[in-house]
Amino acid sequence: MILHAPFAISARLLPAVQIGQTWISIEFAGETWDGRVRYRYYIDTPDFEHEGSDLKSGCGGGSIQSGMESLLCFLGAAAESYRYQGCQWTDNPDHNCSLFPENVCAWAYQNSDEISMLECELQEGGELIED
Repeated sequence: MILHAPFAISARLLPAVQIGQTWISIEFAGETWDGRVRYRYYIDTPDFEHEGSDLKSGCGGGSIQSGMESLLCFLGAAAESYRYQGCQWTDNPDHNCSLFPENVCAWAYQNSDEISMLECELQEGGELIED
């Protein structure tokens, strides 16, 4: 696997991106019954670690890069919802800040500009991960 910036290999030995001192790593975690790809992701900050395997691709599967783009999009949506709620977290499924725990939403809110810029960079950068 060959990675191009902004991707790098994290301490977890996975493809990752870095925002400040935080590493966001991602890997394949199998397939769903309907042929979608499941991803496992890790958010490693100096203050906490978060792991999830609830991220799935669209129909027909997806690449590691498209999984990271989706994860960054969901982090951005959670940050926006957290801001809209007055920086108060809620587990109400009608609000996007319920997508992640409160500490992840607060981190995403504090880094929302960097998340958005990184998401655009991945979307406009072509294929940044070669097999």
